[in-house]
Amino acid sequence: MTLQEKLYILFEKPGESRASFILNTVIYILIIISIVNLMFYSVESVREKYGYILDGIRNIVMPIFILEYLGRLYASGYLNEYKGVKGKLKYMVTPYAIIDLLAVLPYILLNSGFNSSFIRSLRLLRIFRLFRVKKYAIFIRLMKQLLHNLKEELTVLFLYTLVVIVVLSFIIFDIEHEAQPEVFSNIFQTLWWAVATLTTVGYGDMYPITAAGKFITAVITIIGIGFVAIPGGMFASEFMEAIAQEKKKKSNGLKCLSCGSTEIQSFPDPIVEYALQKQTYDVINICSKCNFTWVEKLKSEDGIEQA
Repeated sequence: MTLQEKLYILFEKPGESRASFILNTVIYILIIISIVNLMFYSVESVREKYGYILDGIRNIVMPIFILEYLGRLYASGYLNEYKGVKGKLKYMVTPYAIIDLLAVLPYILLNSGFNSSFIRSLRLLRIFRLFRVKKYAIFIRLMKQLLHNLKEELTVLFLYTLVVIVVLSFIIFDIEHEAQPEVFSNIFQTLWWAVATLTTVGYGDMYPITAAGKFITAVITIIGIGFVAIPGGMFASEFMEAIAQEKKKKSNGLKCLSCGSTEIQSFPDPIVEYALQKQTYDVINICSKCNFTWVEKLKSEDGIEQA
């Protein structure tokens, strides 16, 4: 086993060895320590009294994150798609590699003499390290799947909502401007009222006082409940289905023939046309991690198994 393969298993396969599990647990603990340290650093009284301790913790934790990033970058070359210089560049633009880089970049810049308020504010990007936790990684992947599945419905809902908000702003402005010129001073100001009302938030900083304005507000508030409930119901339904598929993938015991991942999506009885002949397979498996695809139990259309 090469050093690159050992590092890949160490960083990316916490379930395959005790050392990998311990390392990833330590990294997660350091992430939490880093976030808590940044929170305390925002308290002026604590920073003035214990700033040297907070700086010491940061100067211990951040170099570890830098070494981890470089280790993951090197270990990524174990996979064929990330070999060589082009492969490394491809790995660097993957979501988790970007998260790792954003976590350490402000520390590197500040210690390289680039001391500015903008760069100091980039330290807040350290919180994105929380998304390195595998449970969150699964959640993010599921959310991406949900957004992809519902993109058409959400697009239509967003456009209709935008139209309703703009129309409401014009109507309420015409009704309330004369009664409250300092509150409903222009259409753009009224847009804020329309958003707060349609989402049923109702901050109370802007509200109608005319009878017509109150009536429209009451109707829109009731309609707004539906606007909030519709996407919520859509997400809940798709999320439950995605969770069921995730459990099914884990329970089928399959492993990718290329990368060994257990994140396999199976499709029963697919029909594939090859060389002008249609062939039906019992199942086609697709690895969600590396997109490697393979089939099982090839059958002809008359049901006789083929080699």
